[in-house]
Amino acid sequence: MIESVFKGNTYRYCKGERGNYWVGANRSLGGGWGSNYYPGNNCHAPMVIWTELVQIAISSGVAPEEFRTPKPEVKKSSPRKKKDSKPSISIF
Repeated sequence: MIESVFKGNTYRYCKGERGNYWVGANRSLGGGWGSNYYPGNNCHAPMVIWTELVQIAISSGVAPEEFRTPKPEVKKSSPRKKKDSKPSISIF
């Protein structure tokens, strides 16, 4: 579990099938109440602070690869069969 403390509040990094996101984990009583960014417990954190949360987590020892999502594999399309050049009638 990856957690970062930003302006006195704790945020947790979650990995899901739909994507990765940060949620509010714990509001600190000392100094954290002044932060307008804290969304509440188990609510998505604003995207404005995501970069700072990642930087805080990396500086505390988390590997940067944890925040990268794998790109889906691109399927190569096969060439279409060429139609015969003989005259034909097509009925739809």
